[in-house]
Amino acid sequence: MNPELIEKHEKSLLQAMPDTSNYLKRLTRLDRQWTMATMTGKINCSRIAQTLIDFIIKTQDNFSGLKQTLIEILIKENTHKVVQEVSSVAQVVIDILKRNLFERTADVGFLATDDDLVRFLENYERTAHEVSEIEERLREYRAKYTVYNEIIVLDTEGRVCAHLDQNNKINVSRDPLIEETFSAEDYVETYRESDLAPGAGKVLIYSQAIKSPETGEILGILCLIFDFAGEMEGIFNNLAEFSNDTILMVMDEKGYAIASSDSNNAPAGRIYSMALDEDFQLVNIDGTTYLSKTVRTKGYQGFLGLTWYGHVLKKLETAFDSSSDSSLDANTIRDKAHFSARLTHVEESSENVLSDLELVVQNGEIMAAKKCIEPNQVEQMEGRALPHILNEIKKIGDQVQNVFQRSTNGLLKLVTASRLHETQFLARLAIDIMDRNLYERANDCRWWALTSDFKSILAKGEIENADREKMRKILGYINSLYTVYTNLFIYDRSGKIIACSSTGEYSKEGRALNAGYVNEALRITDSQLYCVSDFFKTDLYATEGRDRYTYIYNTSITEHEDSSHVLGGIGIVFDSEPEFEAMLSDVLPRDAQGEILEGAEGMFLEPQGKLISSTNPEHKAGDVIKLDPDFKNLNEGESTVKLLEDEGVLYAVGCAHSAGYREYKRDGSYKNDVLCVVRVRV
Repeated sequence: MNPELIEKHEKSLLQAMPDTSNYLKRLTRLDRQWTMATMTGKINCSRIAQTLIDFIIKTQDNFSGLKQTLIEILIKENTHKVVQEVSSVAQVVIDILKRNLFERTADVGFLATDDDLVRFLENYERTAHEVSEIEERLREYRAKYTVYNEIIVLDTEGRVCAHLDQNNKINVSRDPLIEETFSAEDYVETYRESDLAPGAGKVLIYSQAIKSPETGEILGILCLIFDFAGEMEGIFNNLAEFSNDTILMVMDEKGYAIASSDSNNAPAGRIYSMALDEDFQLVNIDGTTYLSKTVRTKGYQGFLGLTWYGHVLKKLETAFDSSSDSSLDANTIRDKAHFSARLTHVEESSENVLSDLELVVQNGEIMAAKKCIEPNQVEQMEGRALPHILNEIKKIGDQVQNVFQRSTNGLLKLVTASRLHETQFLARLAIDIMDRNLYERANDCRWWALTSDFKSILAKGEIENADREKMRKILGYINSLYTVYTNLFIYDRSGKIIACSSTGEYSKEGRALNAGYVNEALRITDSQLYCVSDFFKTDLYATEGRDRYTYIYNTSITEHEDSSHVLGGIGIVFDSEPEFEAMLSDVLPRDAQGEILEGAEGMFLEPQGKLISSTNPEHKAGDVIKLDPDFKNLNEGESTVKLLEDEGVLYAVGCAHSAGYREYKRDGSYKNDVLCVVRVRV
């Protein structure tokens, strides 16, 4: 935290910190009382106790210096706590969005090569029936990937050949993205107003050229219009309970807000000051002061997308309201918490000063007793007055020490409560990332099962080598776009593997699968349904001869004309080890160098304790972990946090139960209870 920035805004920050302001007022009042008591001593006892009084004045100066240090620490630590909290939320806003958009780049890349779309555009004399058929296919696609408002197919002249939104009366487009897409090697990401969505304001479009697979000739363009408003509403709602008095935003590189969680106080469509390379800013918006922070995206698998930032505004007036848990024990935190040393240093220094003061008072009382029996009446009078003055100074010193201890206790509990809150938040974030990721997996298998070439080849019954090669090529292309899979495979009605996407898995072709998830997939006749294996160890996900644990997503492949006739199925093997570990690692708190904080770890596991993934290398998938009963009993969407001690070290341990995402794990077609546990050293 930049001390110059703290100093620049110290007055405003202090005014927003009621507890710290009260400590300062009380210490200032006690300082005045101490001065008055010392002056009384100088007037009445200087003859016999000048050296004592000089030491008391020096002690007061030491306390005054410590008072200033204490207030500076309280301001710095409170500000650091709030900035850390809002920065985490800003990071989540932009990174969750970017993870979602990364999937869209794969979607447009695959759908642009869809056989039916290619054949549709190759036919220049399309009938109304053929347009209706292709629009139905696009509707099937959107039913699985519910993140799109509109899907548009254009020819090379920008004429609309097919689209989904019947309220969109577009017939032709002159948008420059058409020429840009023709020139691009793969997809183009565009965010602005477009004649592809007239009257809709700024829209987020993913476009890619549709080409002839034989000649490479450009036949047209596919445009996917993303439900940006719906996605941002979901992100904002998911973070609402962790962001009271906070406005969340996504900004472009100019500071223009393209999304805001508060359309009344800080609406989208305006330019706001960015705090990108500063720890924070204090900004005034319509008469209200906010603490603001802007963060860059960390991206996802190398994808950064358009230059957008996460931005948070926290109302300064309530940013530092005390929210420490009264049940927390300050002494336990002081003894066992990792961070407590930097907060208790001033308290310990004040104890040392007070100890010296007590020794002086004791010596003064002894001196006074001796002077009371001296023949000199003046010294007798001063000897009788001195104990009262020393006692008053001792009482003031005790009160000063009490303020120091109370302020330190309060800060220790406040920072610990913040760490508990943060850890619960991180557990919820990680399980949300997992749900969002696996939602895409359920979508993928259902959509790829509709590939016309898969249907026509499986319908032959007898698979020739040329057919297998064609399947391999299609699967390989898909796998090159969707890199979260180690293999995609097609199997026939008997469960025999026909073709694989990965050359290293070709040896599995011809093998008959008799797993429960295969039998279940072969009974599916609804294109909206899918099935998932248990989290299990399998040689379908093996490396160097070692079987590994994963999920395999499946659905049936049915006849074109009769979906009740199942031809086979598709299985997609999720690359669970690196993917799950990356999800967990991404949410763990890090130091200034970007390294995960010492002692911080996360895990996904089933409520019975079976481990799915862990950032701790001592724990392996399939291990059984002993879980706190309160964690086991969480219902869907619930979360909790506890302060636990392990081998003398204090940890905040948060746990969250999967809640699903959009319709995934919410529509009743698939149930999979998963917990995320995050442990962070306090």
